[in-house]
Amino acid sequence: MLAVAGLAAVFWHWVRGKSWNDSLSFALTVTLTSIGGQLIARHILRKAGRGDG
Repeated sequence: MLAVAGLAAVFWHWVRGKSWNDSLSFALTVTLTSIGGQLIARHILRKAGRGDG
């Protein structure tokens, strides 16, 4: 997860030409979105029963 956040920050800084503050904010957004998506997916899968799907 840290590698993805680091790559996101470097990409945002070098490729997009943004400041390091903007790049770190982008990396934080990517990280929180990823964690939130995983938590929501786990919640949905937990609610599904054996006969579902």
